[in-house]
Amino acid sequence: MKTKLIAAIAIASLAIAPGGLSERFNEPAYADQNQFCAGFEEGFKTIAGEMVILPICPIAPITPIGSTPYREGIKKGIAAACRQYPNKC
Repeated sequence: MKTKLIAAIAIASLAIAPGGLSERFNEPAYADQNQFCAGFEEGFKTIAGEMVILPICPIAPITPIGSTPYREGIKKGIAAACRQYPNKC
């Protein structure tokens, strides 16, 4: 009982705090995917160059704590470009 009460208070405090859960729930479900794809494009073009045909953006993974979907997209884009253009890495 005590554990459930503590968990409920923690969730409620996150929902009230600026940048807490309430703001995340108002974002569209595809917002993280859009940010991930923007990062993927940036990362891919960083290695392959601006005048390349981009591959299809993969599905965004779950973002680790301390990172952003954009940052994860950059990392995946760089990895994809290195696989496609190994002489540029």
